[in-house]
Amino acid sequence: MMVNHTNAEDKTKNRLAQIGETRESIRRAAREAKKAQKGQQEEKPPYNPFFNYHKRRFPIWKRLILLIGLCVFALVAGAMFGYGALGHGNPFAVFNPVTWRHILDFFKTN
Repeated sequence: MMVNHTNAEDKTKNRLAQIGETRESIRRAAREAKKAQKGQQEEKPPYNPFFNYHKRRFPIWKRLILLIGLCVFALVAGAMFGYGALGHGNPFAVFNPVTWRHILDFFKTN
């Protein structure tokens, strides 16, 4: 069964004629509006270093504190392991100041 579209096309043409515009003029206006909108989007503002700034999830000052804390922890853990496991002593003797005086005496001998 074939549908005759001429009746629908005639109605559309009549409506457009009443408005005073043709399909081509409507399409042309839509293309020009699209070009104008695209032209506006392509214009970029001058470079601003703070324009795309976003807040860090983990700020730099927290990273530095974490790094220093991890270094201190590694130093203490390494001293305890070295004195306890490798030196066959009590690992908690690392915190005794007498132990450190004894260790530094080896370096201070004349």
